[in-house]
Amino acid sequence: MGFRGVALDASTPGLRPRELDRSGRRDLAALLRRLELGLAGLDLWVPSAHFADPSLTDRALAASISAIDLARDLHSLNGEGATVSLTLPDEVPASTLHALESHASDRGVRLADHAWPPRDGADSRILGIGLDPAALLLAGENPAKCAARSGARLACARLSDASEVVRVEPGTGRGRLSDLAYIVALQTAGFGGAVLLDLRGLAEPLAIAPRVLRWWNGG
Repeated sequence: MGFRGVALDASTPGLRPRELDRSGRRDLAALLRRLELGLAGLDLWVPSAHFADPSLTDRALAASISAIDLARDLHSLNGEGATVSLTLPDEVPASTLHALESHASDRGVRLADHAWPPRDGADSRILGIGLDPAALLLAGENPAKCAARSGARLACARLSDASEVVRVEPGTGRGRLSDLAYIVALQTAGFGGAVLLDLRGLAEPLAIAPRVLRWWNGG
């Protein structure tokens, strides 16, 4: 399709960290190289409430730690992608947050928290900000202003769009994202990473993806 990289969903069967031993991780890194695809990071969309529910916190934390380890291993094999995107609740226990930051720091992995507004008091070198424009628009936020305010804390920037009520395909005019303002804001924030096309919730993403790429590239 012409994309330079891909973000992997660490909850997808076959890509779950517990299913990939050392040999499997080498094979995955080799596959990306053969396809000439960079690794743009890992997604781990554990329901944010699981981090705050005492009966589920340990499981959510274990899944996150496993994803951090997988990102570290793939980074060492592929040279890219040492970022894990997740969404943490406001009421995440301090011990859980510390465990996440400590493990990510030890592994040289950065976390991108897609909750908004950003968390105060977090180690921004490790726990950065993730932006999903569609989610921000549906929450009544301005993605461009959010990006500009994020500055050096911005760890992951996505490309998505939304109408007043649902996610929509970017570039069709049916959404509310000002793409030019968003691009300028990312530049103002000094963001140098890959902008990830996020088509979650849309039908026929494989048909949509090349259209959005052509639009994003000015075609």
